[in-house]
Amino acid sequence: MAAVEGEAGDAPIHAVAAEFDSGDALLASVHALRGRDLGRLDALSPVPIAGMGEALGLPSSSMSLIAIGAVLAGFAAMMGMCIYATAADYVFNIGGRPLVSWPAFVVPSVSFSLMTGAVATTLSMLFLNRLPRLNHPDFNIPDFTRVTQDRYFLTVSEVGGDRLDLDAIEAALDGLTDRPVRVTRVPR
Repeated sequence: MAAVEGEAGDAPIHAVAAEFDSGDALLASVHALRGRDLGRLDALSPVPIAGMGEALGLPSSSMSLIAIGAVLAGFAAMMGMCIYATAADYVFNIGGRPLVSWPAFVVPSVSFSLMTGAVATTLSMLFLNRLPRLNHPDFNIPDFTRVTQDRYFLTVSEVGGDRLDLDAIEAALDGLTDRPVRVTRVPR
């Protein structure tokens, strides 16, 4: 069995973290542990790993729907505001020209729609990622800063207040074909 570091004593345990050398080893480990009832799996990586979202069972992102909806709403709002301003609120008819000259409203409407799409996408990304979060228990993993450089981490944490079976998690990690470099118990 791999040596377990970070014995927390009486401190409550947030997760068990396994450190890997490569993204392929991390992906294979997630596939191997996915069907077991150990806890919530989470993968931390310096680069995107193809297939990791499906391996973790994450739902597809709704960001594209949010962005498209915000762009369409921004376009409609600006076009409506321009039409209201020229046709109802500040009617200025010169030489029999039409009150609603929509081609003149396309440029400001496109500009406003792109701005609303960018703002809505940024805010929804922050909300969906539960940011800003200045501290997280995963920051207690030894050498966690290497996740931005060359290390890959798999954490198994509790789900909905269920206590972790630390021995079962560590035995499952020890039985992997791509064995972790280090297994750590992470305090809260």
